[in-house]
This record gives sequence, structure tokens and C-alpha cells, in this order.
Amino acid sequence: MNLLVLLIAALLAVAQLALPRKFAFIPLLIAACHLGNGEILPQLSPSRLLILVGLARALVQGFCTFSPKNSTLDRWFIVLAIAAILSTVGHKGSEYIPSPFNARAGLVFNILGVYIYARSYVPDFASFQRFALILPLILIPLALSMTFEKRTRTNLYYALGARSDGAPLREDKVRATGPFQHPILAGCCGATALPFAYLTWLWGRRKLALLGGMACFTVVLACSSSGPLAAVAVGFGGLAFWRWRRFTKHLIWGMVLFALVYSLAKGRGPWYLMASIDLVGGSTGWHRAKLIDQGVNYLGDWWLWGTDYTRHWIASGTRWNPDMVDITNYYLHMGVTGGLPLMLSLMAIIVCAIRSLVVGMAPLRLRSDPNEWALWLTGVAITTHAVSFVSISYFDQMFVLFYLVIGIVPGLIGSLSSLPVSPSAVREVGAIPVKPLSYYS
Repeated sequence: MNLLVLLIAALLAVAQLALPRKFAFIPLLIAACHLGNGEILPQLSPSRLLILVGLARALVQGFCTFSPKNSTLDRWFIVLAIAAILSTVGHKGSEYIPSPFNARAGLVFNILGVYIYARSYVPDFASFQRFALILPLILIPLALSMTFEKRTRTNLYYALGARSDGAPLREDKVRATGPFQHPILAGCCGATALPFAYLTWLWGRRKLALLGGMACFTVVLACSSSGPLAAVAVGFGGLAFWRWRRFTKHLIWGMVLFALVYSLAKGRGPWYLMASIDLVGGSTGWHRAKLIDQGVNYLGDWWLWGTDYTRHWIASGTRWNPDMVDITNYYLHMGVTGGLPLMLSLMAIIVCAIRSLVVGMAPLRLRSDPNEWALWLTGVAITTHAVSFVSISYFDQMFVLFYLVIGIVPGLIGSLSSLPVSPSAVREVGAIPVKPLSYYS
């Protein structure tokens, strides 16, 4: 146990209770971006401690807004939690995972806990503005430390719970890690926060936006990984597509058509495009593509409730569990953990969040409300996470940064898009015809 990390986590827990509600999400952001994911108390990492304290405060003070009766997104999280717990029956304890139930209960606490936390502490547009402004700025110390780590191979975050005191080296390139457990995860932290820096720029906070944006870029460059750079490219693609946002569903169908044509022409899945992407040298895109292939080939082994053995998939195992290969794919990781029900629940959450944002943009567009950008860029941030899931599993505190953004969606839509979308308005703006906005918020 790291006493320094324990002390800092205790101070953040006190801040979680003492800060006004509108700023109370900051301690969890600090823990996720600057403290490691190791246990400071039994079963409690710094992030988990902050989630637990935050949820307790929300329940005691009565501002927990999680309500499966009124929100489709809330219901999907319940489905995911049930799928995770029920999948326990298909797994046996081992020396590597002594209790399958405890492992899945911990997964549910991480995911559902962060989502309910976000619903409670970022419940409206005003709190979202504070979140979007603060998240990139919190990365400034991380950017400085990772720059130092890249130059010296000394990880300053080792004193704060990082797994290693030195940066790994690949193809003669130093890959800074910071407090995260893998360089790609560190880079994803910067890449997925970048849309919020741009949103801050649109709100007129130019200097703060530049500082935050530079911090995000620095974190991405310091990790020397292709995945985060690809996520940045997706983010810029989302910005460029703003002018044609009415045709979002056409873009999606176009991508589906492209995937089908590619598969027919090449005789392999479209995920093999990853094998040809190497932005920094030493990329393992082929491994990631082959992993998806093997996941499909061995679908019968894991589709119902997951599996405890994947070592035969690829000729390389993991140090922490010789029965498993390195599942560098968050979707497949969820499938191996809890079968197709758990994997599809995660996908449904992402689709539901983005779909509700697209629908929420419709009334704002009709009245030329500039806050439509807030919904669009939140969708871009979620998309960058969703794309990153193909190249890395969020097995450390990065899960906090993803599910926080998902948890923001219902409150953001509810506060910005109070007017229902009429069928004629839907046709005019080109949105997807769905149920009224109140159904999502």
C-alpha cells in the first residue's frame, strides 16, 4: 500500500464531501488522471473510493438522478449489470481470478457507479460547461510529466501509484505511460478529451482552450502509439463533418456498405485495415485484427457467458494469466468476460447515447441554437472512445473518463432540448425519427 497515494485519496474524499455539488466531480477527475489504479484499501483504488464517497453523498443529500423508469440509457446500464452478474455461472475460480462473482461485481461497480455518479454531479448544461472546461486543464500536469518521462524515461507518477518507474521502449521510441497501466491508455486520455478543449474555444475561452488542447496533444504524442493518434484523427473527422451533420445516418450506412464491399473484395474482415496503419512505428495492428478474427472463429466458446480460456486463439499469452491471450479490444474483452449479452449491452449503450444526442440536436438546429455544438462534440468524444476500444481494453482507471461522458448525456439533452421533436421537424433537419426527447432524458 502506497501511503502517499492513500493520503492524497483521503484528501480527495474529503473534498468530494466538502465541495459544492457543482464542483464535486473534480476530485474524481483528479484521481482518474493523476493516481494509479492500485488498491489503497482492500478492493478500493483511489477512483473507486471517490466513486463510493460520491454516491454516498448523492444518496444522503437526495440529488441522485438515476431513474430507469424515465431513461432508456439508464435501463441499458441495468441490462449490462444484470448480464455481467448472471455470467458468473459460466466461470470457475482459479489462482488468477479466485472469485468470478467478485470480479464481475467489481466490474458492475466501476461501470454503473461512474454512470450514476455522472448523472448526479453533472446533471445539466451548466455543470457540463464546467466539466468540459476543467477536463482538458486537468491534463496539463499529466502532459508536463509525460514529456519529462519521454525525455528521461523516468515516470514521476511512480510515487503516485503508477505500475512502473520507467517508460517502456519500442522501436527505439520511448512510450510515456504516466499513471496509467499502458501507453495507449495514457494517449487515449488525451485524445478523448480534445473535443472538449475545442468546445471551450467555441465558448470564447480561447486561452484556456489553447492550454487544454496543447495538453491533450502533448499527452497523445508522448505515448508514441498509433491508436491515440487515430483517435485524434477521428475527432478531427467529426469536427470536419459538422457542416454535413444532417447526413449522419447516411455516413453510418456508407461505412457499413464500405465494410461489406471491403470484406467481399479482400476476403477478410474490415478490421484488417488496422494492420496497415502504423503512424509511429512498431504498430501491432495485425495482432489486433487477428484477435477479432479469432474471436469470431471461436464464438461458440464464449457467446453465452464468456470463457476462462483463450490461450489457443493466438500464439502469445499474458503474464498475469497464462490461460488467456492479450485481449486488446474492449468489446471482445467484455464478450470474454460475460458473453454476447455483455458485449451487446456495451454496444447498445454507445448507440443509445449517440442516437439520443443526434435527436437532441434537432430542435436546437431549428432555432439556430449555437449550443448544438455541445451535443455534437460530446458525440465526437464518445466516438473517439468507441474507436479506441478496438485497439485497447480499458482495464485501468480510463473507464472513469468514458462512463463519465456517457453519464453526462441524459442531463445535457434534458436541459438543452426541452422541446419535443415533431415529425415535420424531424424530416426538415434530417434527424432519425424516434420517441420524444423526454424519453431519453
